[in-house]
Amino acid sequence: MNASFDDAPYIQAYRCLNEALLLIDKEYRVRFASPLYLSTFNVTTDSLLGADITTVLGAGITPSIAQLDTVAQGVNHWSGEVSVGADSATESRFVHIDVVFDSQEHQGYLLRFISPRQQDIQQAALQEKAYHDELTRLPNRALFNQLLKHQISQCQRNKSRFALMFLDLDRFKWVNDTFGHDAGDLLLSTLAERLEHTLRKSDIVARLGGDEFVVIMNNIRDLQTIANVADKIIRQISKPVTEGAHHLQVGCSIGISIYPENGVSAEALLHQADQAMYRAKKQGGADYFYFSDALNQELEDSRRVEHSIREGLASSAFEPFFQPQIDQRSGRIVGIECLARWRCPEHGIRTPIEFIPVAKKAGLMHDILLQVLDKALGEIAGWQSYLQGRVPLSINMTSQQFHQPNTFEQLSRMLADVALGNDALRIEVTESALQKDGDAFLEQLKKINMAGFGITLDDFGTGYSSLRYLQQLPVDTLKIDRSFVRNLAHNPQDRIIVKAIIQLAQTLGIDAVAEGVETEQQEQFLRDNECYLMQGFLYSEALSAPDFRDFLAARNG
Repeated sequence: MNASFDDAPYIQAYRCLNEALLLIDKEYRVRFASPLYLSTFNVTTDSLLGADITTVLGAGITPSIAQLDTVAQGVNHWSGEVSVGADSATESRFVHIDVVFDSQEHQGYLLRFISPRQQDIQQAALQEKAYHDELTRLPNRALFNQLLKHQISQCQRNKSRFALMFLDLDRFKWVNDTFGHDAGDLLLSTLAERLEHTLRKSDIVARLGGDEFVVIMNNIRDLQTIANVADKIIRQISKPVTEGAHHLQVGCSIGISIYPENGVSAEALLHQADQAMYRAKKQGGADYFYFSDALNQELEDSRRVEHSIREGLASSAFEPFFQPQIDQRSGRIVGIECLARWRCPEHGIRTPIEFIPVAKKAGLMHDILLQVLDKALGEIAGWQSYLQGRVPLSINMTSQQFHQPNTFEQLSRMLADVALGNDALRIEVTESALQKDGDAFLEQLKKINMAGFGITLDDFGTGYSSLRYLQQLPVDTLKIDRSFVRNLAHNPQDRIIVKAIIQLAQTLGIDAVAEGVETEQQEQFLRDNECYLMQGFLYSEALSAPDFRDFLAARNG
């Protein structure tokens, strides 16, 4: 037996392994020690070969000789901690023991000794493998289940909400069937990276298996935030992935459940998000769906409005309405605000509050602005005989439009086409945009002012602007928000605020315009406090272009 053991071909292989190995025969005597074992425990081959294993491992060997026999009889493997060395200088080592066979005959045992550091590394590697997907390195189903339960317990304590998204790729089977599983693996790993980059660091993304992923979005404030992220994920997933000469492209269907509205257990939330995902897939894929019928109805209503807005733009259904600004000292019209209205075939004239939230989300506000302004500029020439001098036209602009590239170049070209300079247009931006964008907003204002456009800071008093910014703003007018004007007769605090805004405008050397003036009592208070520029139903509601011409003609007559 010894000759066959010593000449066994695997002995040479053991010499090449960078591991601390001992090979013992079935009489428990050492037949081989690897170079790393000799150097690790500072022993020689001569002192080991033929030695009884109990003298090598010490009296406290684990496993015992009896246990080794048990391993040989069918278990074939044992792992545990043993003492290595003489009684006076033993070291603790973790050991893996495997039975060695030759031609189906039991020949002995292979002992692999692991240092504490190596054991930690191996344990970490095993844990990584146990809790992370091998292909994408994302958390796997086992780890995700733990993370989801932890998220639920946290939200229970904090009284907060989170969204669970269940993602399933559209057409992934086609990629595997057409280009092979290697291409499918490349696609999955690339899309996993995109998901990680799309989400916040505090969010969690995991792969459940196959082409299914899940996302935990924590600290959600509103449905719009969830919708924005879902849209972004769908866009990122749909971008092609290049594999050689091929462009691999799939879609993504997303189901969404929300804690605690849709459930308080991990099982319920996952099930409901899964069900919502299938509903999204049935609608054609590349879409997201909420589990809640109420939320889905809200989503469906928004989609229907967006579709109608696009149809309205195509049929030129957005038009300007006009409301005058009056100087009470002379009675003259000194400004005209251009307000967007949507002439909807189903519902008649619709006001901005009915379509702006959806139009903003869909990125359609700029198209509406251009369509409305184009029609408004076409009306200006017909007003000149009724007005005493040139009267600027005011338009409202969102923060997104304000910072959009080429917006003001487009406006300049439109004004030039009707032989007007930039000073014929006054841009109204909200005070809240100043709070949100700060220095970037200020720099853009300066550029617009240098280009000749007038600037009004709208809804003033609602955004708590910093005086430091106000001193630097190149604005012509502060517009006192209608919420303060409305209750002038009954609310002393609103009277104090309006007085302060008027005095601030005077100090800064700019005009103050009060909007929403509806009663003579409001008008008198404003006049008494030296605010003479007013706008509101007391003078005229917002009028269509024909009605506004009639209004001007009547005043002129």
